[in-house]
Order: sequence, then C-alpha cells, then structure tokens
Amino acid sequence: MSMPSRPVSEFMTTEVITCHRSQQLRTVAAIFARLPVSGVPVVNTKGLLRGIITKLDLIGHFMPEYLDLFRDIDFIQDFSTLQSCNLDVLDSDLLLVEDVMDYEPVTVSPETSVLKCAALIHKKRTEPLCVVNDEGRLLGVVSTTDVCRAFFGKYDPPAGFLD
Repeated sequence: MSMPSRPVSEFMTTEVITCHRSQQLRTVAAIFARLPVSGVPVVNTKGLLRGIITKLDLIGHFMPEYLDLFRDIDFIQDFSTLQSCNLDVLDSDLLLVEDVMDYEPVTVSPETSVLKCAALIHKKRTEPLCVVNDEGRLLGVVSTTDVCRAFFGKYDPPAGFLD
C-alpha cells in the first residue's frame, strides 16, 4: 500500500499538548511562542474534543477587525498608523481560551487516509486536523509535518544538508 493511501493513525502525532476552554489564553500563547505546534486541541476533563485554538486564531484575535474588509492589504504602506493591537490584555486573567478557540475543528478518524488528510489541510487551509474516535475522544493530531513525513519520508537529504 502506498504511503498516501495508508491510514493517518500510522503517521499522526499522539503526544499532543491540549488545553481546557477555561484556561487563560496566555498559557496557550506561551506554548505557541516556545514549541513547534500549529494548534492546541481543546478537550474536556474526559478527553473529549471541544475545539481547537491555532496560531492563526490567536494572531487574528489581535488584528484590527476592519482588516477583514479588505481582500488585499498591500496598499497599506505604514502599519504603524493603523490601530495597534493590545497584547497587554494577555496579562489579565480575563481572556480565556474559550474566547478565541474554534468550536468546530476539522476532525478525521484514525482510518482516514493520509491523502485525504492532506487534501483537507490544503482545501480548508487549517492545521492540525484532530484525530478522534467514534465517541469524540482525541487520539492525536495530523499536521503538514506528519503529511510530509508520510509522503516524502523515504527521501534522504544530501550529505551535510542538515548539519
């Protein structure tokens, strides 16, 4: 069986950092600042998936809302003249994960092919995908790194390339 048609359970990341919706947002911000993860699944105390918060969700929360009105922002030459984003709000206990999280994450089953996961990531422009069982329990995540490992892992870099 070719790698892209193999189940995602063979390539997904199973050691996943998770959070709870009532946690302070600065906790997730600290994770994003220090670890190479693109998203943190939000689970309840039973490990059931309730949502996800991604780096893009967090960054987008601090962008001025009116930027969504423009299809292209290349015409803006000086961003310092725009409304500045207030990151100080992270210092308070008021901003929680539930204020920013996506309540409808893209999910797949462990049997889903790596190729379908790649198509979902590409089409929906989101990662990671959450891998859940029939009860909605989080089993792992699949990211673009996992997909690349499945697709291209058989290739070796040139000698000295990664040194």
